[in-house]
Amino acid sequence: MTIPQTLSLALLIIVLVLAIWKKVNIGTLSLGAAFILVLVSGSDADDIYAAFPASLVVLIIGVSLMFSHLELSGAIHWVIEGAFRVVGQRRKLIPWVGFVLGGFLSTVGIFGTGPVAILVPLIAFISVKYRGTYLINALGVIMGSIGLGMSPLNPTGATIRQLAADAGVTYPVWGLWLVAVVVTAAALAVLQVVFGVLGRRGKMLVEPQAAQVEAGRDSRKGVQTPAYAVASLVGLAVFVVCVVAFRLDVGLTSMAVAAVLQLAFRPSQKAMFAQVPWGAVLLIGGLLTYLGLLRSVGTIDSIQGAIGGVASGAVLLFALAYLTALLCNVESSALGVLSMTMPLVFGFFADSPSVFWVVAAVAVPSGLMVMNPIHIAGTLVVGNAEEERQNDVFRIFMATSLGLTAVVPGLLGLIPLATGL
Repeated sequence: MTIPQTLSLALLIIVLVLAIWKKVNIGTLSLGAAFILVLVSGSDADDIYAAFPASLVVLIIGVSLMFSHLELSGAIHWVIEGAFRVVGQRRKLIPWVGFVLGGFLSTVGIFGTGPVAILVPLIAFISVKYRGTYLINALGVIMGSIGLGMSPLNPTGATIRQLAADAGVTYPVWGLWLVAVVVTAAALAVLQVVFGVLGRRGKMLVEPQAAQVEAGRDSRKGVQTPAYAVASLVGLAVFVVCVVAFRLDVGLTSMAVAAVLQLAFRPSQKAMFAQVPWGAVLLIGGLLTYLGLLRSVGTIDSIQGAIGGVASGAVLLFALAYLTALLCNVESSALGVLSMTMPLVFGFFADSPSVFWVVAAVAVPSGLMVMNPIHIAGTLVVGNAEEERQNDVFRIFMATSLGLTAVVPGLLGLIPLATGL
């Protein structure tokens, strides 16, 4: 490796360590590291901006603004309340309603923390009626909201697709989403059985916190302007048809829908912009820009050459799958972790006939680790639990996340091995 390549790799490790240790947005650190690397390598500043993922940034902002209309109009509450009315007293279906609702919002492009933030307080409220079901109900929301982020309309799925395109790799993008649906649903079904058995022994009887239940009750605000709510749902349907059937750009299409609704109904712009996950915008913009700079100085090629010469395909597959899963347990953004590991996946396995299953083995488990209580989703569930049991919930979710980390990447990794790596 040259000096700039060695420095670029060292800076990347420092960025990752500081992001985990100091809880600083990895995008901010990445852009700071890019400045140092440009000075040392003599690269032009244009090299940095050429790698900036403009299409992904527009996608995140556009879909978030479109979703803000669904939230501000109350349309999303129509959907949620209608779904739970269908469930009635069938308590075993509640986790699956949360899974479907969270998964739907994530599939159409909402960044995962959005559905989690909306649905977890509602799940806490509903779980009061069904004692001992709070944890599995909350897990249904989290696993659907985050796990189904492999959709090409979602920032996570779109990022993987963009990284694949940069490496000249193609794969069935909706196929990856379907694998995520099957794996996540199977994991939820297993956890529902396990939690049910432990619940009968009194180990999972955690109830929501009373204050949070009232917050959940208050959050179910009604629809103030029915015409606005209907128009928001129509706009969502038009968006899905345009991007799925006519293959229009996701970011620009969502921006157009958001702009039309803004002009027609004039909601508060401040409230709309508050729905945009600006931290995720900075993360993906900064990190992918730095990775693009690594590619331009030849670091990625050097790493692939060095590792590829000493390790077999099977070893590389399991190493990348478990590395990704472990990092997703300690780094607050699975999207950031995938942005770092997927370029290596595409670099090593671009010519493999089983590249799709390799991508699935590395990427899909990442959506299961966000229940870890150091993440926003897990923290929300812990915070909504009754105060005297919050430490227990922390340990339960930590153990569940680590258990899935140990099992799921290995099981998925067997598929590309069996189909010919």
